Amino acid sequence: MDPLPVESLVVDVDVVDEQGCAEISDRLEALRPYWLPRGVGCSTFGLATYLDVLASEDPEETYFGRLDRHNRMMREHFGDLLDRVGEVLADLLRTPTRYDERVALPGFHVFEGEGIAIAPRPSQHFDLQYRALRWPFPIDPVEQAVSFTLPLALPRRGGALDVWDITEADILRLERLGQTFETIDRTRPARRHEYRVGRMAVQLTPVLHRIAAVPERYPDDRRITLQGHGIRDADGWVLYW
Repeated sequence: MDPLPVESLVVDVDVVDEQGCAEISDRLEALRPYWLPRGVGCSTFGLATYLDVLASEDPEETYFGRLDRHNRMMREHFGDLLDRVGEVLADLLRTPTRYDERVALPGFHVFEGEGIAIAPRPSQHFDLQYRALRWPFPIDPVEQAVSFTLPLALPRRGGALDVWDITEADILRLERLGQTFETIDRTRPARRHEYRVGRMAVQLTPVLHRIAAVPERYPDDRRITLQGHGIRDADGWVLYW
């Protein structure tokens, strides 16, 4: 299987118009009682591997035991959006995409109030969550993976992703040479990838990244994004969160 050609660290593709984003945000707001609190000013609608498996003391309860309920809610209320995202990604990646109910469907991140960062936070990471899941089918041994973020509402001062042109292999090599993230950041600083409502940002390969800070936040600011990842198997890309 040929690897996906990487022409850019992050590419953008239009998915939903502004009116559609507002309508989806309203639908999500109506479901606030079902949001999962994830810390000060942060919630999700849906399960996330990085929270409910990697950061959990009991993934059998927090992830696998809740899959059916949360996937069912996501499908019931946002199945049209999931279908649209799957179609757009299939066109972009030139390979079929699908969802599998045995892993968590893509879901929503919601940041409000103090959850919206106004200074950089040490949250840089690689999206390698797929290594923590029990996949019910063989995944590609080459570990082809993508990640995507679809902004539906952004703070008044915008929203963005900090991206470093650094892979996991780069970090491991540099750490063996005695370098820390701080020294790496000075020599290979992040670039800011600006978000736009309704336009999906797709990482074509796992690179170091984090949520970018905004210079100022306002009381009514919200940052709502649909989040997901893709892993390659013999039939195409499986989309999950």
